[in-house]
Amino acid sequence: MLRLFAVPALFVAACLLQACSSEDPVSAEDRDFALYPDNGLAFQLFPNDMARNDSVASNLSHGAVLVVHPQASYELSFDADTIAGAPTLQLFRLIISEDGTSYRAKKVRSVSANLVGERFVYSFTCEENKMALWGATLEYRRSYYKGKTRNVRLVGNGAFSDHMSLNLVVVGNVASKLDGFTIDELSKSLLSQYRKYYSSVVIDTLYVRYANEHPKLGNKYPANEPWVAGRSSKDVLVSELGGWPDVPDALDLVLVHYIDEVGVLGYSNLFSGNMKGGEGSTVVLGAYVKDYQGQIPVSLQGVVETALHETGHFFGLRHSTASSADLQAFGDFSNYEDGFEDTPYCPNLLKSGLLKAGPRYGTDFKIYRGGLHRIKYAGAGIVEYDPEQCPDASNYMFPLDTDVEYEGFSPQQLATLRANLMIYPH
Repeated sequence: MLRLFAVPALFVAACLLQACSSEDPVSAEDRDFALYPDNGLAFQLFPNDMARNDSVASNLSHGAVLVVHPQASYELSFDADTIAGAPTLQLFRLIISEDGTSYRAKKVRSVSANLVGERFVYSFTCEENKMALWGATLEYRRSYYKGKTRNVRLVGNGAFSDHMSLNLVVVGNVASKLDGFTIDELSKSLLSQYRKYYSSVVIDTLYVRYANEHPKLGNKYPANEPWVAGRSSKDVLVSELGGWPDVPDALDLVLVHYIDEVGVLGYSNLFSGNMKGGEGSTVVLGAYVKDYQGQIPVSLQGVVETALHETGHFFGLRHSTASSADLQAFGDFSNYEDGFEDTPYCPNLLKSGLLKAGPRYGTDFKIYRGGLHRIKYAGAGIVEYDPEQCPDASNYMFPLDTDVEYEGFSPQQLATLRANLMIYPH
């Protein structure tokens, strides 16, 4: 399931924006005029997201949320409606209340359109302290734009490196509970597999840290007790372990005993964008998976594959085929697949209802299929379907754990991984 912006719950932090500059200045009169969002800001647009995002397109004139990052340059674009004319993009600083139930918007810039080919393009560069949320509206002659806004895209280009390191954080007594492998074997396999499959970026090294040795939080994570994410603490992502003091810019992979949700192998926030610690800065992995009869150990390769999948979400990759839970979380049923031309999707998986129920946490996840080999769905009669026959079952972003051997990520997925790594401060 995907964490989406539904004001108020969407705002992960009250991020105050700093300077925003446009290469295309507008008149002082237009700069002072503000057309504030008036629709509740229910939908958000992420950088380099290729999904259809029809709900963003439908709401952009009256208000949508843009997720932006420090020192990155952006182009917001959509198909040009030359009959209706070119609107002005207005950007707003969003200041969220402490309880997350309301927000204030303060205008920071107006940006004029450039006609590039058959698209209106708005270019801007922003300087931030951290990932931030901007409100956006489209203004035309001092009213909300009435033209068509189809195929909306937000392309981000970053100033940061395409290198990254990994930090495996071992929590509780999980090291002594691994089924047939050691932490050393796991760390070596993680580093090898990340370097193999994350081929568009450079993985410098992998660190191993133990939660009980954290210089400030160690006493909260005793080494002789199991840690169950979502039960041992309310924060299923164990976010406070992100941004480890001596390796603050690495991606933190937090290994726990298991996640307190039936069938869930791992968790991360989609488009997390945070490698500096705090909320959304971790990927959580279970050494065991919870089922209705107890706990099932996850193999070394299973932990590694889950890490690769969840890290894909962290860097902006959706499931190759959306689950019903994904669609419900976003509220945008046009995003039934990831938008990449080189990743197929599986319509029968959506029809099956197998992924209908989502976990209770507002994060993204990979589901353990267990002994379920065939599923039935009601369409034109009752049809039996094997998920392993899905054309995207071999892609690392397939939402279901199967016995199909993974082939990796597609070229377009790898390009997006690299682009988003370079806009995430690290």
